[in-house]
Amino acid sequence: MENSLLFFPAWPNGFPSDFLILHFFVGAVIFPFNMIHAKARSFDSQNQKKAANGYSDSGKSSFYGYEEIN
Repeated sequence: MENSLLFFPAWPNGFPSDFLILHFFVGAVIFPFNMIHAKARSFDSQNQKKAANGYSDSGKSSFYGYEEIN
């Protein structure tokens, strides 16, 4: 009986290389990009006035980690 590739793949010698490359790309590129993008959007929604002027006044102080240094 022939198995369908989508649900029951019949790979005799493990996963094919394109399957591993696809999952590496999703895990190493797409997933972190989505996380960073979601965090940036939530930060912009919490700081609407700063986001409206393009964060032009954000360079007036320097930061070391989470501690503000003037």
